[in-house]
Amino acid sequence: PDLQLLIYPCTDVASETASMTTYAESFPLSRAMMDWFMGHYMGPEADPADPRLSPIRNADLSGLAPAVVITAGFDPLVDQGEAYAKRLKDAGVPTVYRCYDSLAHGFTAFTGAVPCADVACREIAGLVREGLEGRIH
Repeated sequence: PDLQLLIYPCTDVASETASMTTYAESFPLSRAMMDWFMGHYMGPEADPADPRLSPIRNADLSGLAPAVVITAGFDPLVDQGEAYAKRLKDAGVPTVYRCYDSLAHGFTAFTGAVPCADVACREIAGLVREGLEGRIH
């Protein structure tokens, strides 16, 4: 792959982060909703620490495609996305990280209704273009 675009990614289902606690009751993604999704996605036999479910737990992230990692400031997943972007950079993967502090999880669905979501999505499109042109370092 030429590029990975990770928008508010869930990268560690085995850990409890500060943002998971802070935004446990947030809209549109709450902790209860995340637990419901994970219960359906993983199944009862799954190991949350398995790197296939929690990619941040891979011992070696080097060699992955360049990454654009996007998070929202009001999101239980913000800490996971930021930590994963740091791990990618530390592994030598060209990575751009952006946190849209004033937006919530799912903001890409708010375009047309929330002006700052429109701006963010245009910026993300530009980052994808840069990534596909090999301009992410």
